Amino acid sequence: MGKNIPFCFFASFVILIFILNPLHVTGESLTHSSEGYLPLQATAAILVEQTTGRVLYSRNPHARMYPASTTKLLTALVAIQHLDLDTVVVVGPEIRGMPVGFATNLHAESETITVDVLLKALLIRSSNEAGRILAIETVRTIDDNRSLQYSEAKTRFSQLMNQMAHSLGATNSNFNNPYGLHSEFHYTTAYDMALIGRAFMEVPELVGISAIREFEGDSLGNRFHPQAYVRQYSWTNTNLMLPGAAFGHPYIIAGRTGFTTPAGHCFVGGAYHNGLSLVSVVLYSQEPARWQDTRVLIDHGFINYAFREIATEGTLLATAIVENPRLGDSNTLEVLLQERHVALLGRAEYASIQRELVFDPLLLVEAYTGIAHDAESVILRAPIEEGAAVGTVVYKVFGEIIFSTPAIAARAVYERTFDSDMDYYLSMIFGNIFTRRALPYWFAVLGTLFGVVNLILAITISRRARRLNNWHTPPRRR
Repeated sequence: MGKNIPFCFFASFVILIFILNPLHVTGESLTHSSEGYLPLQATAAILVEQTTGRVLYSRNPHARMYPASTTKLLTALVAIQHLDLDTVVVVGPEIRGMPVGFATNLHAESETITVDVLLKALLIRSSNEAGRILAIETVRTIDDNRSLQYSEAKTRFSQLMNQMAHSLGATNSNFNNPYGLHSEFHYTTAYDMALIGRAFMEVPELVGISAIREFEGDSLGNRFHPQAYVRQYSWTNTNLMLPGAAFGHPYIIAGRTGFTTPAGHCFVGGAYHNGLSLVSVVLYSQEPARWQDTRVLIDHGFINYAFREIATEGTLLATAIVENPRLGDSNTLEVLLQERHVALLGRAEYASIQRELVFDPLLLVEAYTGIAHDAESVILRAPIEEGAAVGTVVYKVFGEIIFSTPAIAARAVYERTFDSDMDYYLSMIFGNIFTRRALPYWFAVLGTLFGVVNLILAITISRRARRLNNWHTPPRRR
């Protein structure tokens, strides 16, 4: 009994950790992708393809986590929706009273700064004050109320953030400030941050700003403004995965870092290579593990996945036999693929693709109704119009249908009838009567006609000779 005491103590300790830290461990099992397990240190992570939204890898994607400064991706999305980049803002008292540890001290009261430079401060230098300034300017612009104070603007801007997040499908998140200040009521998931990251990647202006590694310039973007309090800035991007940075990746084009003690080290990144756009999310990792985690995710996506053409328009699928075609027509019909299709597939998925061609049972001859695959023994019933669907092509990956399209007739096939036979014979006659191939027949006909004419002439001459002979010879008396 005494030997079990240390084990019981250890088990109780582990259970206590799970109870006291529910945010980071939700009981959700580790999710593996179809391409295998990835060695990540992050508590929650996800990799999605940006244009399709397909999840390529995930670990605890729906666990509730804290986003820290990755929040600023959403802040930028809301701000740019309502503000022009050239808008000049005068910084007010909203930058005062920043919580301990959150002041970046980049901006000063009465400073004149453009929205464009504010977004650069937000996304390059991770300025928390810039988040406040953008929030109050956005709400003042929407409400047309220049006297609005930050406390009111913060609540209103948070509502705008949550409305946009929910419109993107990020329904397991809640944001109550524009820069990621830690709060029990400011939370998200890796999946939701991927949705926000995808939306961010669709705005070229924001991607362009986020990709700037070094910024040198003034608060007005080197533009003149009368009586302006202009400040000079020199910033280095906190995204250390940009090409040339300490943990640079050649295909990273955007990203936003985040850190608080409860959130851990976070990163939301965007990458592009060879036609493939990826969004990676790493939440509650370590430093520098978040960069390593991101590299593992990004490399996993580019190595294993690609947009592959699985169906090409006009591809020959089968050659079917046609029952009772019109005289002169071929009794075979080429069946073609109607549509081109490109799919995002992993290497193993691409290798497993299966194609099935199922013919329309109404076109199959009764004796062959059971035949449903691309075989030359399939017999179809005429008539069939050119381009008409004669069946369906289905593409499957691991038994799951990923694409289907009609199989179409390459040409028209007409049914044989009495009228079609007559048309055929007449066309043969009139189509060949004046051709070189018809010369032997013409000679035969002319020879026959010549012989008939000569025969008639011979008979006629013979009859006339007998009549003349009879006229000159007197009748005999008895």
